[in-house]
Amino acid sequence: MNDDSSIRPNASDKAVMISVSMSLEHGTPTISVQMEGVSRCLILDTGSNVSILQPDVSSCDVRVTAQKPHGVTGDLLDIKGLQSVSFLLNGREYTHAFLVCSLPTEAAGLLGTDILEKNRSRNKF
Repeated sequence: MNDDSSIRPNASDKAVMISVSMSLEHGTPTISVQMEGVSRCLILDTGSNVSILQPDVSSCDVRVTAQKPHGVTGDLLDIKGLQSVSFLLNGREYTHAFLVCSLPTEAAGLLGTDILEKNRSRNKF
């Protein structure tokens, strides 16, 4: 099932306003971004407080990180490092620090609540 829609929540003073084209891939909300000139599919995961990219999605340097997040099963994620990656979403450029970790999905990665919170305070979304 591929169902396009837009997210437009009723605004409150603390709400994050997002107006992006979203698809449902097998029931999973995803968005398409341009990363290093390549169209990439990212999962919108409001249950994750970190954003993650699969290894080799970006050619940006992978830096060491002390972060040790847990997955949905409670197990520690096998984090390879941290990448600061720029991407285009609806014609706007964003730069965000993604953890690098293999995920059990074909998506290039996932956007967690960290990027929503970061951009809410900057009124970018």
